[in-house]
Amino acid sequence: MTRTAVVDAALEVAYRRGLDSLTIRKIATELGVSPMAIYWHVKNKDELLDAMGDRVCQDLEITVDPTATWWVQLRTVLEDFMRALRAHPGAATIVVPRMLFSPNSRAAMELSLKLLGEAGFSLYDATQLARHGVRVAISLITEPLFTGVEVEPERRAHVEHEVAETMNSLNPDEFPNILAAASYLSDVSARTAFEKLGLDTYIAGVRALAEETDVSS
Repeated sequence: MTRTAVVDAALEVAYRRGLDSLTIRKIATELGVSPMAIYWHVKNKDELLDAMGDRVCQDLEITVDPTATWWVQLRTVLEDFMRALRAHPGAATIVVPRMLFSPNSRAAMELSLKLLGEAGFSLYDATQLARHGVRVAISLITEPLFTGVEVEPERRAHVEHEVAETMNSLNPDEFPNILAAASYLSDVSARTAFEKLGLDTYIAGVRALAEETDVSS
């Protein structure tokens, strides 16, 4: 057993059961060893979380085309970031504190700030927009419908039953749009469309703000 094996097992537990449920004991069970064996590789849970965040950042590969427009490059940075997060969605929320510690994620943040600066934003505004972009990417990956976190079959069946009963009880004259969209509201396979809309909205908003900045200047 190696430190890498411990981190990979922790990422798997976080993916299946959620980060809040992550414990040294569960990682040990995943690996078929005693909890004390885990402590040979990480001193405590905080060190383990740091290692998990570093591992996710290491998977980030920037594929930006430097000849593309600034907003296309910015979108590509976020797409690259989301691709790395998507492999380990259970650990997405612990990546942000580690971003400046990892060479790959540090390069992504540097490029984002550069692109936003070239678009006409002040350093302060560029920083806030870059940080917001990271939050958007993480929120799209950690949407509960798509994380893969386990939900007990009984709980899932209960929720699905409640949704069906609610839909059946709605007055079509009062809620025609909800009823028309019922199949889409319950579609857990719409991850690609969900992520695309999220990125489209963020990039469109940043471009609109950039145009306002040009006008005001």
